[in-house]
Amino acid sequence: MFSNNVWKSYAAHEISHSMAHYLTTLYNLRRQRGYARVSDIAEELDVKKGSVSVQIKHLKEKGFVVEDEKRHLQLTERGESVAQDVLKNRRVFIAFLMEVLGLPGDVAETDACKIEHLLSHETTDHLITLLQLLHSDEPEAKDLRKRLKGFEIECPTLEHCGICEDECLVEVEPHLRDPSAQ
Repeated sequence: MFSNNVWKSYAAHEISHSMAHYLTTLYNLRRQRGYARVSDIAEELDVKKGSVSVQIKHLKEKGFVVEDEKRHLQLTERGESVAQDVLKNRRVFIAFLMEVLGLPGDVAETDACKIEHLLSHETTDHLITLLQLLHSDEPEAKDLRKRLKGFEIECPTLEHCGICEDECLVEVEPHLRDPSAQ
């Protein structure tokens, strides 16, 4: 059974989805151009400069961003570390979703975007280990790659299922699984 207190750790997470996008955008702009300003971030994210200014002020207060005398924005060591972690999580999770689960790139990118800032280092490291194993020449890895390509869900009875507890997760009504199906 899942802990009812897990949501508290999610709510207490230091980096929001929006913050992750601002930090990674700033990181990428600095790598591409050597500098980044509020207007550059606004253009890249397709948001108003005022919105960027508000978020940058918040990121400065949290110690993720600093601004020099030319109004160029820079990540602090802490901000750069967070941006690199988010980008790493994104790449690893996209690879997992596409290579292991066989999802199309657009779905993988969207889903990775939703959780890239929430993955723990431990989860990311385990996903990398799994991907490395699946890319290996180990006979078991080759067999698993073959099996994953043509795999379709075949549910055992509920009492023999190692995933479902009280209710079959596969037989949940599609509109309950996917809000866009409504």
